[in-house]
Amino acid sequence: MAEAMQPTREGEAAAAQPPLTPEELAPHFPQLEILACLGRGGMGVVYRARQKSLNRVVALKLLAPERADDPAFAARFEKEAQALAALNHPHIVAVYDFGRAGGFYYLLMEYVDGVNLRQLLRTRRLSPREALAIVPPICDALQCAHDHGIVHRDIKPENLLIHRSGVVKIADFGIAKMIGESGTAVAEGSTGGSQSVAAGTPDYAAPEQRAAHADVDHRADIYSLGVVLYEMLTGERPAEKIVAPSKRVQVDVRIDEVVLRALEKEPALRFASATEMRTQVEAAASEEKPKRKIPGWLVAVIIVLGLLATFAAVVFGAAVWYWQLQAAPQKHAESSRGAVLPAGSTAELAQRGWQLWQSGRPAEALPIFREVAEQAPDDPNVWNGLGWSAFNSGKTDEAVRAFQKVLAIDPNHMGALNGVGQIHFSRREYAEAEVAFLKAAPQGASAAWYGLARIYLLQGKFADAEKWAQMLEDSAQADSVAKKMLEAAKAKSLSDGLRATIEPSEPAPAIPSPKPTN
Repeated sequence: MAEAMQPTREGEAAAAQPPLTPEELAPHFPQLEILACLGRGGMGVVYRARQKSLNRVVALKLLAPERADDPAFAARFEKEAQALAALNHPHIVAVYDFGRAGGFYYLLMEYVDGVNLRQLLRTRRLSPREALAIVPPICDALQCAHDHGIVHRDIKPENLLIHRSGVVKIADFGIAKMIGESGTAVAEGSTGGSQSVAAGTPDYAAPEQRAAHADVDHRADIYSLGVVLYEMLTGERPAEKIVAPSKRVQVDVRIDEVVLRALEKEPALRFASATEMRTQVEAAASEEKPKRKIPGWLVAVIIVLGLLATFAAVVFGAAVWYWQLQAAPQKHAESSRGAVLPAGSTAELAQRGWQLWQSGRPAEALPIFREVAEQAPDDPNVWNGLGWSAFNSGKTDEAVRAFQKVLAIDPNHMGALNGVGQIHFSRREYAEAEVAFLKAAPQGASAAWYGLARIYLLQGKFADAEKWAQMLEDSAQADSVAKKMLEAAKAKSLSDGLRATIEPSEPAPAIPSPKPTN
C-alpha cells in the first residue's frame, strides 16, 4: 500500500533522485527479496519486501538516496529508528530492525496490508459510529508513545493505517520529538507535498506548532486527532472559526463537546491525555440518548411515584440480591452488546493475540483469542481476531463461527466481511463471496478488491474484473498477480496459467447457515 506506507515529505526538500529499482537494491539486502517500490517522500523511499528467513512481507524504508551522506538527515533517520524501537503496541507500526547497508540508513518495518484513512475517506463518508470507533485505538497508541516521552507531531489520515482485518495503526514517527531533548524541531510536511510548519502538516498541526520557539508537548497530538475526527464526521477540516459538527451533519451534541475540546487553541484547555480523550469519545459513542428537559409537573409526578415504589423495591430487594449472587458468574457474559475490552489482563491478552497473528504465528494466537472471547463475548474485534487466527491455522469451521459472531454484532465489520469472503471463495462459492466482498469493498478493503477481481475474471466478467484490478493498480497495491489480472481483463482473455494461479485448489464443504438465536 504505497500511500499508506510512504514517509512524510519535507516542505523544502532537496532535488529528488529516482529511487533505486528492486534489482539495484537487492545486492545490499541479501536477507530480503525486494518486491516493489511503494513510493518516496522527502525523508525516504519505501519498498515492499519479503524477509527470507521468516517468510514474511515487510516494509523496507531507506533514507532518500541523495541524502545518504548528509549527517543531519542521517541523524534524523537514526532518531526515528530509536523512537520507533522504543514503542511496542498493537496499534503502532512495528520496527523489526534498523541500521545501515550499502550506504543507506534503513528501517525494516511491519507491512500493513490495507489502506490508510485518507484512501478510505476518498471512497466514502464514514458514519459517526464508524468515525468514533477509529479514535479509541489511536488514543491507546498515542498514550503509549506519550508515556515513553514521544510526541508524534504529524497525526493525519495518511499516517493512520487500517489493516484488512480492521486493526488501526499509527505510522511514521519520523518527526517524533523526545520530550526534554534539546535541539530545534525539524520541519516536515504531508505526503501530498504541502508546505510544512514546525514538525507537522499545516492543516492538522496545533497552533503552538506554527509559533516560533513555542513549547510543543503531547497535547499537540490531541489537537491533530481532533482535526482528523472533525474531518471524518463532516468530510471537511475545521476552518479558522470552528463550526460544531452537529451544525454540519446529524450527530449527537455530545460529540461536539469532544471535538471542540480537542481543538482548543490553548493546550491547557484540551484533554490532559489521550486516555481522557478516549474515555470521552466512548461515552459520546454510547447508546445513551441526550438528556431532555422534563416539565415541572412531570417531575412532581415522578417523585411521588418514586416514593410509592420505594416500599415495593425494599421488599423485592432481598429476592434480587439472592438472584444476583446466583447469577454473578454469568454477569460478564451478559454484558451489553458491542462492549469493549476492560483494562487489564483481558486487553493485554487480546493485544498479544494480535501481535502473534500479525507476526505470522496464527496457531499461537488462536488459544489466546479463544480465552479472551470467553471473557469478552460481545467484543467484535476479539471474535475477528479469533476468526482470522482460526482461518490462517486451517480451522475453517471455527473461523466461520467467529466471523458470524462478529457480523451479528456489527454487520459492516470490514475484517469479518473479508474473512467470510475469503472462506466462500476458497470453497468456490463465488456468489456468496461476491456479496461479502462487495460489502467490504467500499470501506477501502484492498483484499476485497483483489477477491472481486479474481471472481469476475474466473466468471468471464472482464469489465467488472478490470474495475477492481484497476483500483488495486491505482492505489499502488497491485502485486504481480493483480497486474496480470488487469492485463487479462483488458484483453478479455484468461490464460490457463493465470486461471491456475487465481482459482482455488479444491472446494471445501459449504459454510453452514448460522443457527437461529432465541
